[in-house]
Amino acid sequence: MAHVEPPAPTAPASTPVTPVQMLLLAVVFVAEVLGLVAVAWWSVSLGGVLGVVVAVVAVSVMAALWGRFAAPRAASRLKGTPLAAFMLAWFAVGGVCLAAVGHPWWGVVLVAGFAATKLALRATGYRGAAPPTSAPAPVQGEGPHVGQ
Repeated sequence: MAHVEPPAPTAPASTPVTPVQMLLLAVVFVAEVLGLVAVAWWSVSLGGVLGVVVAVVAVSVMAALWGRFAAPRAASRLKGTPLAAFMLAWFAVGGVCLAAVGHPWWGVVLVAGFAATKLALRATGYRGAAPPTSAPAPVQGEGPHVGQ
């Protein structure tokens, strides 16, 4: 008789994302990319090889920080006020970079647009992605053995 493991526990069902929330999440994603573009633009404006090196390093650091502390499925994602402060500071860096290349109002639009979009998401009832789940245990049982 085959030994069958009980099914792995499943994560609780999360609330489906509405079309409006999807649109707002897309706007947040575009803002994140624009924040990285702003940092790269400022870095390259330093000129020469130094500007390119600074761009690669600065964008890598910014992306790594976002991925570690603010990405929806990050294992060590901040929560609550620390997350909000981190996100505002992250976007402020992009805004300052835009101001440094001569576009201060675009910097203000980047930061304010991000904040307004996050507030709109909150107003729609969106509370973020479900926490990461671990992979289910492999199913063990008897079956055909390939190669035998």
